Amino acid sequence: MTTATPDAGPVPNDPWRDSARVEAWAGEIRVNLVRLVALVLFYGRHLIEYFRAAPDAPVRGRYHLAVTVIVLAWAMGAIVLHALLSRRRYEPWMKYAVVVFDAMMMTGLCVAAGGPKTPLVLLYFALIASAPLRFSLKLVYVATAAAMAGYLFLLGYYAWYAVGYDKYYSTPELRIPRSTEAITLLAMLTCGLMAGQLVRQVRRMMQRDVVLESATTVTGTSVAPSAEVG
Repeated sequence: MTTATPDAGPVPNDPWRDSARVEAWAGEIRVNLVRLVALVLFYGRHLIEYFRAAPDAPVRGRYHLAVTVIVLAWAMGAIVLHALLSRRRYEPWMKYAVVVFDAMMMTGLCVAAGGPKTPLVLLYFALIASAPLRFSLKLVYVATAAAMAGYLFLLGYYAWYAVGYDKYYSTPELRIPRSTEAITLLAMLTCGLMAGQLVRQVRRMMQRDVVLESATTVTGTSVAPSAEVG
């Protein structure tokens, strides 16, 4: 079904859909490549720290085992995804499953590192930043919600399990300030809102280009933009 304009003739209702499907597949490939490179760099840094640490250092023992298991599981997931994408198999639900899987792996690493005080929490922002590359506004919402849910889980894990409810609230130096928690969550939400605006802007640009192309086809003349953006 199409709509018509007096000057441009028939224009597809949603030119975004077909183009976004192809670009989402290409974006997923790029994100997966970055994911694999990041895992290699992260685990390489971890191994350097592991071999340079003292035998009784916290980086050894259970932490090293947990990190190794999580990184291997994450890498295996990335390899399976690469195999599917290489065969051009990219179902609509896959991008949501990948984002949730990434959030789970990030949360697992943060739990292994001790909770929300670890700098690994910054990985949640990378999760949100990767969502617009799939050109899906719903995915941006899912990624933002998954990042915020993961951080809230870490807060609960740290206060109620790692430290203990009574000890956490009776020992001020062990607490995470409410302002820190709120600022982190608000920063994630803001990052998600900006990522969503990026997807909306790309969609508007694509629809405008389709209208201009249709006008050019009907009139047989070129339509140039009135201003050039540097």
